[in-house]
Amino acid sequence: MRIILVRLIVRTRRTVESVFFSESVTYLHGPVGTGKSTVARMIDFCLGGDLERTPAIQQEFVAAELEVVVGEHRCVIERSSDDTQSVRVTWAGPGDDLGSISAPLDAAPDPVLDAEVFNLSDLVFHLAGVEPIKVRRRTRDADSPLVRLSIRDIWRFCYLDQAHLDSSFFRFEDPFRGRKSQDAMRFFTGLHSERLSQLESELATTLDEQRSKRQAVEQIRSFMSRFDLGSELEIRAQLDEANHALGELQRRRDELERTRSADTHPSDSLRRTLRSLGSEVDDIRRAVIESESTIAEQIALRAELITAKTKAERADQAGRVLEGVEYKRCPQCGTDVSAREVAPELCGLCGSVRDDLQAAPSLELEALRRDFNERIDRIAESIGRRERQLNRMKRQLAQAEERKALLDQQLQEELERYDSSFVESIRLVERESATLSERVRSLERLQHMPEAIDDLEEEAGALQGRIDRLRSQLEEERARLQGADEKIRAVAEEFKDVMLRVGFPGVSETDDVTLDPRNWRPTVSHGAQEWSFWDVGSGGKKTLFNVCYALALHAVALRHEMPVPSLLVLDSPTKNISEDEDTELVQSLYTEIYQLARDREGQGLQFLLIDSDFFPPGIDLPNFVDRRMAGTDEAPSLIPYYVGP
Repeated sequence: MRIILVRLIVRTRRTVESVFFSESVTYLHGPVGTGKSTVARMIDFCLGGDLERTPAIQQEFVAAELEVVVGEHRCVIERSSDDTQSVRVTWAGPGDDLGSISAPLDAAPDPVLDAEVFNLSDLVFHLAGVEPIKVRRRTRDADSPLVRLSIRDIWRFCYLDQAHLDSSFFRFEDPFRGRKSQDAMRFFTGLHSERLSQLESELATTLDEQRSKRQAVEQIRSFMSRFDLGSELEIRAQLDEANHALGELQRRRDELERTRSADTHPSDSLRRTLRSLGSEVDDIRRAVIESESTIAEQIALRAELITAKTKAERADQAGRVLEGVEYKRCPQCGTDVSAREVAPELCGLCGSVRDDLQAAPSLELEALRRDFNERIDRIAESIGRRERQLNRMKRQLAQAEERKALLDQQLQEELERYDSSFVESIRLVERESATLSERVRSLERLQHMPEAIDDLEEEAGALQGRIDRLRSQLEEERARLQGADEKIRAVAEEFKDVMLRVGFPGVSETDDVTLDPRNWRPTVSHGAQEWSFWDVGSGGKKTLFNVCYALALHAVALRHEMPVPSLLVLDSPTKNISEDEDTELVQSLYTEIYQLARDREGQGLQFLLIDSDFFPPGIDLPNFVDRRMAGTDEAPSLIPYYVGP
């Protein structure tokens, strides 16, 4: 799954700070309290997570924007400090794929896009072009509804936060979050198959259908026998008698038609109704055309607002870049203007009176951004209302046209057969004809009942072939899932290789590493002794265990094209590990990370490393970026002006 971080913008009460990310490795380092971990938390916050409310965040933080590439789409995810229900996502994709919506964090009752997009998680999967699996909302409840796997469950394997590195193995110990992590591993390895679930459901439905058809045959035969409805021949005789009587009535009616008066007197009231209805149809048609035109104009206005919002952001960035620039040469013709003497109140380049207006402060820019978002939402809401009104008018138009057609036909019939002297006679004939017609229809239905019984028996027999085919497909699908076992073994083998290359204490070449798909907990076997994350004891070894497993999972995912997001955020991968005491271990760990970044660079694996000390790569690593955050002018903190706890 292609997800690449591009830039993080943090808006505070006084400044706008930017953190750019390399496509390979971005390394943030420096002393504590300078905002290194906050960068990772801000990324998590924009992707729907909770933000740790440190004093600096409480006092100075206004909003965050995350520029990220998701699939083939360039996205900007905006979230203010007080946004608890939704985030704003604006994207531009191939062709004219342009959009901006307020994506709810929890699933909305109605989709926010035409596709099955109900929340931020669905939107990320939609933009990435990945179809997530569906899992039960409550794993142990067989009647629990199926819901899509959340991007938050997958993100857990891409963001190793400092707080849980030495205390939790991807939340597997949590009864609820652990099952979500297991669902994520099944999704990564392909062990879960929606087609298998569909086949099982279809087989159960087909078996129920076959059983219900056979039960219906037995019940219908019992009913006919109980009420003496007669055989098929007896029903046929009654039907012939009713048809003969109906034919006599039809001949009587034809005779009345021939002997009626030649003058016809059409109904004036029906004509007036038709004229009024025709005028109503024309009015509705004009209203439909006007509504369609208005909707098209509002869609164009919404696109212009999205473009204007993007231009405003770019203008703000350009203003900040060019603020305070002094020109020595004219940017248009290249003439040297450095020696020109001008009054202080005049521009040294064009000689115009200087504009003392300063760039809009951060709060005003935030207000402008929110205003754009509000306008876009209002226009989207107006479009929705007009589209619903348009659909109602179209239905009204169809109903009016249908009614007019029926009245036209009725008028024609009235013109053809209206005669006051002949009304009573024709009504009597029609009542008798209606009675006989209903009897004929009843007898015809009864006549087809034996045939329906035979058809039901044949359909029940035909369903057996479908049942056999579904059972064969189920066996084939179960056999196909054996490919998932190969990926699971590959993760276990790569995990062992990573631990050996890093020099994990207590792991040797003779040890075996297994990954049980029933609980997804990797186990290291040393002879008769087995241990896992919860048995290592040391906090440093737990941290190393988590990091090695994440590296192994991402490495296998790249080789086997598994749907794991193409980035890994490691916040303090050397937590509880001393550089002085475990120098070789630390160097081996970072060497493994850099080697993985270099070997997989063409496949798009991106790292964000956060640590107190800086460990430079010992190999040639293109696009490597490091940023020291020390609270000084040369190495500013995330919020440079903030001084506090």
